[in-house]
Amino acid sequence: MTRKTIGYVELEWACPNCGNKNPGQKKTCGTCGSPQPENVQFAAGDKLDLITDAQKAASAAKAPDVHCPYCHTRNPADAQVCIQCGGDMKEGIRRESGRVISAGPSNNNAPIKCPGCGTLNPSANNTCSSCGIDLTKPLPQSQKTNSTPVALKASSFRPWMMLPIGAILMLVCVIIGFLLFRTTAISGIVQSTQWQRTISIQEQRQVTKQDWRDQVPGGAVIQSCQQQYRSRQDNPAPGAKEVCSTKMIDQGNGAAKVEETCYYEIYADYCKYQALEWQTVNQPQVHGIDLNPYWPQVTPANGQREGGRTESYTVSFQTNDGIKQYTTDNPALYAQFLPGSEWLLSVNALGAVLDVSQP
Repeated sequence: MTRKTIGYVELEWACPNCGNKNPGQKKTCGTCGSPQPENVQFAAGDKLDLITDAQKAASAAKAPDVHCPYCHTRNPADAQVCIQCGGDMKEGIRRESGRVISAGPSNNNAPIKCPGCGTLNPSANNTCSSCGIDLTKPLPQSQKTNSTPVALKASSFRPWMMLPIGAILMLVCVIIGFLLFRTTAISGIVQSTQWQRTISIQEQRQVTKQDWRDQVPGGAVIQSCQQQYRSRQDNPAPGAKEVCSTKMIDQGNGAAKVEETCYYEIYADYCKYQALEWQTVNQPQVHGIDLNPYWPQVTPANGQREGGRTESYTVSFQTNDGIKQYTTDNPALYAQFLPGSEWLLSVNALGAVLDVSQP
C-alpha cells in the first residue's frame, strides 16, 4: 500500500487539575496554569483543522515531546535543556506516539468525509479521492451510505476457549493417522483376479466458456465482456481504481499526522466466448478375469483422436480375516498374481490393503 501524509491537525488535552480542555501544543493549562502531566492522553477535539501555519506544521512534524526529569515540564523533542528549570534533558521522558486517534466532529477547514464512501479528504478537495463523488454538492438520498452505527453485542469468546477445541482436533488427527497409516502384515492367497482397460475417444466440439480476455484461447469467438474486479496492487496503473482510507496518528507532541493509505483495484474484461475444444465422445472398454489383459480395438473416425488410456487391476485374497481386495494400475505387478499364490498384505486398522509383496 502507498501511504502519504495529508497534513497535521492539532489535538487537545484535558487538565487533570481543573478539567479545562487545552490545545495539544499548549504546554500549560490556559485556566489554572498547571503544567501538562506526563500521563495525559491527547485526544481529538471538536475541531480538526489541518494546520496551515508553517511554524506550527513544522513543530507538529517533529518527534514526540520530552518531559523534564526534574520538573516534569514538557519540552520539544530537540530540547537540550529544560525550558522551565534549565535541567539537562538527556534523561528526559519521551512521550509515547503512534497511537491511532478516532476522529471527532470537524469544521469547514477540517478533512472532509465523503458522504458516499466515508473517505476523509483534504478540505481543499472538490471531489473524493476514493470514489470521485463531487464533495461540493449534496449526495442524492439513494446514493448515501448508511452510516448509522450498529450496536454490537459484546463477544463472550475468550482465546483460552480454543485450547480444548485444539486438543480435541489434535487427538482426532492422531487417531486418524493411527487408523490409516499403522499397518499389520497378514498372509493372503490369491482367490480371483479381474481387469479393466478403457480408451477415450475425443473430437472437437463447440463449447461456451468464460475467462479473462487475456486468457481466452486463440481462435475463440468472444461474445460479450464486462469489467470485473481482478486484483489489487500498491502502485497506480492505467484504469485502476484508487481506494483510500485515512487515519490520524498521535505524534506525541500535541498534534496528529493525517495519513492516507491507498491501494489500487485492477479491473479487466471478463468475457464469454465460444471455442472448439476436444471433448470425450466415446469410451470403448474391455474387461476380463484372467492375467492377459488387452486394449480394445479402436479406429478414431475423421476429426477424432485417442484422448487417453486408463487401466485398473483388482485382486481378491483369501485371508484369516476374510476376503481382502487390492487394486493397482501396474500391469507388470498384476501379471504375478497367479491363482493360489501366497502374498504378504499390509493392512491398516480399517482393513484396507495398502501394499502387497511376495513372502
